[in-house]
Amino acid sequence: MNIIKTCMKSVIKIWKNKGQILEGIKNNIFKSEHIEEIARERKLICDGCPLLDNVGSTCLVPGTGPCCGSCGCNMKLKLRALSADCPEGKWDAILSHEENYLLNKKLSEDVPE
Repeated sequence: MNIIKTCMKSVIKIWKNKGQILEGIKNNIFKSEHIEEIARERKLICDGCPLLDNVGSTCLVPGTGPCCGSCGCNMKLKLRALSADCPEGKWDAILSHEENYLLNKKLSEDVPE
């Protein structure tokens, strides 16, 4: 029964953070130099953190390491989500999820066909 509770907590946490996860996926696939620079700066901070889990044993989704040992997020995605912040307060979100959505909407409107 304990494993079911643990799984449900992970699913709920993933669901609550789905916007940041999707933002991280999008920014990992469609790379921009600006976001990659932010990801590099954040990674330098995370590399020095004792909570960084390079093995992946604390990942919300097993086998997706490296991840943050504090929140369980995949580092490739978390570092690239501008609306994400460090749960330990080592770096802040740059945009709120809503601001990121509006920015992406505006950018897609400005793309010529």
